Amino acid sequence: MDIMKKNRSQEENVQTSRGNSYRSPATDIFETDEYYELHFDVPGVEKEDIVLSVENQVLVLRAECKKNPGDDYRCLQDEMVYSSFRRSFDLGDAVNPEGIKAEYSNGALTVRLPKKESQKTRKIEISVA
Repeated sequence: MDIMKKNRSQEENVQTSRGNSYRSPATDIFETDEYYELHFDVPGVEKEDIVLSVENQVLVLRAECKKNPGDDYRCLQDEMVYSSFRRSFDLGDAVNPEGIKAEYSNGALTVRLPKKESQKTRKIEISVA
């Protein structure tokens, strides 16, 4: 499956021509007979600031970490870096995009990608001749 062919060097830390920057979130990929599961580490990001989409058989994660301590605060020291996250995976023909599900909890996003029937492992019965 093409999902393993991620070009991390192109997405690790990117500065765009407009001065924006984004990081590639750490990702673990697991596989069962029925699905692939991706675990993204997106600390400091609220669920509302995460966008997950599939376009042309490519899964794209975008997330924005906002720095907003509140209106009543004055910054005395500013050392923490806040940036956006972006990561993409080519799904090829292995995944059923209609069945993709995602869950978010405490800075971790889990995305389950169901395999198409043609990609699932199936046992072949052996008969006695």
